[in-house]
Amino acid sequence: MKIIPYILYLFFLALHLIITKDIIVIYGAGIDMAVLIITLIALYKSETTTLWFAVCAGIILGSVRLDLMTWEILALVIPALIVHQVGTRINLESVTSRLILMAGFLLIHQSIIALVISGSDFLTLIYRTILPGAVYTLIIGGIAFQILDGRITWKKIKALF
Repeated sequence: MKIIPYILYLFFLALHLIITKDIIVIYGAGIDMAVLIITLIALYKSETTTLWFAVCAGIILGSVRLDLMTWEILALVIPALIVHQVGTRINLESVTSRLILMAGFLLIHQSIIALVISGSDFLTLIYRTILPGAVYTLIIGGIAFQILDGRITWKKIKALF
């Protein structure tokens, strides 16, 4: 296992959390970059890699608010392992099936964190931030899956122009 790409992924996640997270928010809906990267790792790498990367990503996300660090780790590790187990046991050839797994992961992660932060306004948070953020992340995830499958390449983009 080569560790340098994963360190770069964690660095990219921290950079996103510090610099670009607030810039790319559209009406309260933001990209959940941690879930996006962890889903990609869970679908394409081993279970051990998924486990330790999700723990490290939870530590990075929890460093913003230390009282949420354990919840972030739990909300990332358990669904990541479920995504990995489901991904290895069923046929995930289509982009839609991978996006459904990512949508479940997004909803679980965002719901747990929203319940811990503000349990009283949970129903309001569902339609104001959780669902729009999930759709926003799924659009970026769909593009990432298309690139990984080879359906979007530089040659095809150049051919359009």
